[in-house]
Amino acid sequence: MKQRQPANPICAGSLDKRIMKTFRLIRSIPASAQYNMALDKSIFTRYLNDGIPVLRVYAWEAPSFTYGVSQHPETEIDLAACLLEGVQVAQRMTGGGVLFHHREITYSFVCSKDDIGEASDVFVSYRRSCAFLTHFYKSFGLKPSFAVESADFRDQSAAHQLCSASREKYDILLNGRKIGGNAQKRSRQAIFQHGSIPFEIDWDLARRFLPSLPAGISSLVTTLNQELSFCLTRETAEDKLINSFARVFGVNFMEEKECLLNEAGVA
Repeated sequence: MKQRQPANPICAGSLDKRIMKTFRLIRSIPASAQYNMALDKSIFTRYLNDGIPVLRVYAWEAPSFTYGVSQHPETEIDLAACLLEGVQVAQRMTGGGVLFHHREITYSFVCSKDDIGEASDVFVSYRRSCAFLTHFYKSFGLKPSFAVESADFRDQSAAHQLCSASREKYDILLNGRKIGGNAQKRSRQAIFQHGSIPFEIDWDLARRFLPSLPAGISSLVTTLNQELSFCLTRETAEDKLINSFARVFGVNFMEEKECLLNEAGVA
């Protein structure tokens, strides 16, 4: 039986002597897919107006699918079945493929390139913007790598309309298998990124709504529960993720109550 790891108190920002930046921190309660995506969009819009960076961590009230801004969901998702069984569907403001959300931690952040130490002359650096994620996995003794670092990357790399089935350069791997997914939207020097860290994935459930889900997907994708030898609480995982962000980017947090409901335009 796995041993439960005790929750750690959050000490965001206090772990790094290079603290120079303050981010708003929003810890959301589980919400609908429409709300989660609308609030992410609202956070991005607010940043363009006030320039105050934000990190948000959140969860889903029900099994959900999100799809990329340029996708047509009816080509990949059985929308009628989702409606019948209470599975939620929402469009992201970012690109990428269809992603299944259920038992996971989801994050989003918006900031400037300078806030995360990305060089101004670099167009996009997922290696830098995902550095806090690799730090997070390493904090559990895991050994994350980017897909592009794999010896067989050229043979395994492939685009796919389903995020889990794709293998892009800066997908994060644990023991050779992809974990989670990340997507971005940029405007001038502003970076918005959101992504998922699954505790577990119910592939049988997902398959009921994704006709094109590859048969061997479970051998290509992994989760925290599969990789860890102990039971990880959501509280502990969120705290570690926030602390990893603080340490890697030299951030101090000002926690903010979720008060963007009206701005998000959803109930």
